[in-house]
Amino acid sequence: MDFPGEKLVIKLWETLAEKGIGSLLSPWQVGREGKARNEIRRQEILMLAQAESDACDIRSGRKQLRSDGTLLLTNSSSVTFAVPDGKVEPVLDLPRAIECGMRTAVADAARSEVNAAKAVIFAEEQLASEAQDPPERKVDEDWLFIWREHAGKVSAEDLQRLWGSVLAGEVKAPGKYSIRTLEFLKTLSKQEAELISKLASFVIDGRIARAQAGYLETHGLSFSVLLRIQELGVLSGVEATGLSTEYKAGLEGKFFLPLVSHGKVLIVEHTDPSKVLALKVFKLTEIGRQVLGLGSFEPDVEYMRLVGKSFLSQGFSVKLANWRQISETQGEYDNFEEIVADQPHTESDAPIEGATQQQGVAPLQVGVGYR
Repeated sequence: MDFPGEKLVIKLWETLAEKGIGSLLSPWQVGREGKARNEIRRQEILMLAQAESDACDIRSGRKQLRSDGTLLLTNSSSVTFAVPDGKVEPVLDLPRAIECGMRTAVADAARSEVNAAKAVIFAEEQLASEAQDPPERKVDEDWLFIWREHAGKVSAEDLQRLWGSVLAGEVKAPGKYSIRTLEFLKTLSKQEAELISKLASFVIDGRIARAQAGYLETHGLSFSVLLRIQELGVLSGVEATGLSTEYKAGLEGKFFLPLVSHGKVLIVEHTDPSKVLALKVFKLTEIGRQVLGLGSFEPDVEYMRLVGKSFLSQGFSVKLANWRQISETQGEYDNFEEIVADQPHTESDAPIEGATQQQGVAPLQVGVGYR
């Protein structure tokens, strides 16, 4: 294979070509060796930049799209005025209005095609590094056309990268992102995205511990902010008092539960397999889970330590460790520290204090019950 994600990239282009999406790009080139492929992408990015420039010229009237697809330089005509009774009044020029409308429509279509093509490039970049066999299931046709419509409306690179991540995730696992999530992302503002990003660092297993509300408030997540995030549809249970989760995690004669937060994990254990871990929480909604799955976030390690300490009072032993996901249901943990009451600690971005290099493989939510 030429690069790790070649099969996924081919699946991407087969999906797009079948529906006529990404026509500005060159799907037949993806099978070339890495160096040639990078050069191809460079040329395509330059081509898209030229297409953007042409679209601006068409909109302004500096260029005209001819019926054969070529562009013709034009001279913008001046607006015609009549002067009745010595007053300057604009005269409605219907043919000119139609011409301007057609020119705008052509420019908008070109801009939309360029924006979607850039998002496709970002999707390909993401898939190219992932050595995973493509699924047999196809991306839903309605989903794909809705994605194309929304991706075509964003010109900012960070938003194009976001829509590229959505497409890449859907190609890897069709059905991963719902149409409702696409509609949510379409209306998401930069300020709202920043709030969600701030929230992400405190999410453990799709939940936020209510007992650490004081810590959250000192880190920019006050009750009013959490309520605002709930209003967006990302979080639930903010105004509730009794929302909680109970974990039942009997495994090989003991209680064993990994609670993952991005690249870290709390390993919760007890010798009694029938033991139940209770935790009062705010919960991510399904849209919240899908949206956070699009980003790469750093966990708040100090917050995880505080949550781990709260489990000690229920009789559990807790470790904080590094985590690496190896499949949908399993991950590896290593370099762990025991969580103990009133344990001194370093800053959250420092190496884990007192950590060892022991390693284990943990099932992720296998045999775990929730209520």
